[in-house]
Amino acid sequence: MKIQLVFAPPKSGGSFAEMSEGVMPPLGILSVAAYVRDRMPGLELRVTDGLRAGFAATLAEIERFQPRILGISINTPCALSAYALIDAVKARRPETFVVTGGPHATALPEECLTRSQADAVVRGEGEETFLELCRAVAGQSASAPPELGAIAGIAFRDGPRVAITPTRPYIPSLDSIPFPARDLLDLPSYQGWYLTRQPPDTPMLFSRGCAFRCTFCSNKVWNLSEPRLRFRSPDSIADEMAFLKERYGIREVFDNSDEFNNSLTHAKAVCRKLIERKLGLTWKTQLRAKPLDEELVSLMAESGCWYVHLGIESGNEATLRGTRKGVTLPEVEAACALLKKHGIRVLGLFMLFNAWEEDGELRFEDAAMTERTLSFAEGLYRRKLMDYFGWSITMPYPGSPLYDIALKHGIIKPHLADDWDRWVREEFSVLNLPGVSDRDVARLKTRGSWLRARCMLRSGGFGLKDAVYIAKKALRVVKNELTSRCGRRGDSGTSR
Repeated sequence: MKIQLVFAPPKSGGSFAEMSEGVMPPLGILSVAAYVRDRMPGLELRVTDGLRAGFAATLAEIERFQPRILGISINTPCALSAYALIDAVKARRPETFVVTGGPHATALPEECLTRSQADAVVRGEGEETFLELCRAVAGQSASAPPELGAIAGIAFRDGPRVAITPTRPYIPSLDSIPFPARDLLDLPSYQGWYLTRQPPDTPMLFSRGCAFRCTFCSNKVWNLSEPRLRFRSPDSIADEMAFLKERYGIREVFDNSDEFNNSLTHAKAVCRKLIERKLGLTWKTQLRAKPLDEELVSLMAESGCWYVHLGIESGNEATLRGTRKGVTLPEVEAACALLKKHGIRVLGLFMLFNAWEEDGELRFEDAAMTERTLSFAEGLYRRKLMDYFGWSITMPYPGSPLYDIALKHGIIKPHLADDWDRWVREEFSVLNLPGVSDRDVARLKTRGSWLRARCMLRSGGFGLKDAVYIAKKALRVVKNELTSRCGRRGDSGTSR
């Protein structure tokens, strides 16, 4: 039986594709591919990274392969493109059984089934559910639909309605999942993250889920069942790093888990295992400002960690409280100082114009509060507590509490309500916050872009492979500035 797994392509270019193309292989579908291949020997399996291939080439590859089962992982910016791809496949080969999954499909399963001809939606973690779907389809002829009602963790069309089956429990042991099937893609063609000390580098996942409940977090895949946080054993993590080094010549890995320090005990055990194994690899990860102690940071540095993404989000205490971030600004400063003390570089991640709810009332960052966030980031930079700066305009992605808040208070711009591919092409903001004008957004985007550029130039660490990325960033700064100037000439300053 032929099975093809696809990371949904964008219909056309855009910032989502520009930022992602060529950087990281899609570990989610590679993990599902490895799991199914391990438990259903003899399959003819193919993986397509649509983000790299583009819409037309992805469709052509599906037509050439002619899979019996097509699985498509959907992120929100590519949702409409995924629906168009599904309908195009069904128009040519109606017998293809199409399954969707991923963050967007998990958050909005009914939409996936009503706006496309998909046959089923995997809700949440994909490996075991997709395996059951494959076995159900394999047991039926192409002309007879499989029995789906007994499969946990899915949604499917049941006559005129959408049926949703009970949520599937998560796989208890992450160590039972094979390493992602990276052999199904051309791994060396992925350039890796823009900052790399020992190229080539590639991503890994040390854990799944997060213990915290920030309102802007949209990854409902890990929030459907319990436990919401699971760890791989230190031995499994070290084994995969050793495998990547031996098989692909990888010299650095990037832990793309939500938070490396969800548990101090587990994080320290991972570091000690890496020190013990002496693999000679460097690594990067993502952190919260709390919990963090000097013992962990010292072990991270000793085990080869040299760079972290630190989720700071805002320079306003009210925002950190309202979004349930669970850290304070003094804790952020202390974390940065501790990381810098041990020679670990810090990329601070921030969100502009965040929104939340207090006692049923809408609260949000206006232009003045966003200015404070940028000033706070600039202060960290000046004091050499932060090496790099990353920011984004807040997006209320489906699956997040923020999305529900935005719907409740009617602050998503009507023309963008479910036009998902425009969300990443929108020059201003998806949110229509009272008193915040497009001119304000453009002006502060320009300030943020200049600060990011200054951090890049001072801290360095970029190579020739990053020239295109840096050039795009520079062009975006110029574009924001022109937009801001036009706004100052012609915009009355009211929100739109």
